Amino acid sequence: MKNDPLKYIDYDFLQDDRFVKVNTDTVSLGMFLDPMIGKSVLDIGTNTGALLLYAHSHGAKELYGVDIHEDALKLAETNLSKHTDNFKLYCCRVQDLQIDPVDVIVCNPPFFEMNNVTDDSYFKEALFEESLPLDDLFGSFRRLMKDNGTVYLIYQADRFPVLYETCLKYKLKIMKMQFMHDVNSKHALRVLLKLKIGKMSKLKIYEPLMVRNGSIVKARYDEE
Repeated sequence: MKNDPLKYIDYDFLQDDRFVKVNTDTVSLGMFLDPMIGKSVLDIGTNTGALLLYAHSHGAKELYGVDIHEDALKLAETNLSKHTDNFKLYCCRVQDLQIDPVDVIVCNPPFFEMNNVTDDSYFKEALFEESLPLDDLFGSFRRLMKDNGTVYLIYQADRFPVLYETCLKYKLKIMKMQFMHDVNSKHALRVLLKLKIGKMSKLKIYEPLMVRNGSIVKARYDEE
């Protein structure tokens, strides 16, 4: 087990080789969040708690996390309790979660399509979409957030068409977006989205987020 600071925020964070570690997806989504002073936040697929700490650093008051892996949630509890006691963690599928609707949902979901690259059941459930199909995820968004709620999501860029169709199906509007590129790749790797129920304002498209060797080398985050 290793203690690492979370990038861009001054929060110590314990990590364990048994679980998915904080990476550029985690950091970019954490810093993509807008200020959320006093709001309630649910992290779907909490793992060891990094995104909830980013939400806390943006001013969130009530933190909720759900994950199907009890050991990961125990480490999340350790990480969160260093900085706040206003959190609740639930060990269950998000499809089965029963809580009052929240203001904000954050999610770095399992989005890979192939499931035959590892025999590790934890990593299969954490990374491959069969553990949380897109329809189940968006259905959970609508069920678990308030009528004026907001979602912050990261997804594979090359699957943006199916993501957009799912947004339309569940009547979620894209309010802002940003693509992540590796400096050695011609194509975007990820897309970050802010989604909202209700009337859409003008879409804000941020300048690309650039990554080299797993580290962010160019980023600008504007507060709204």
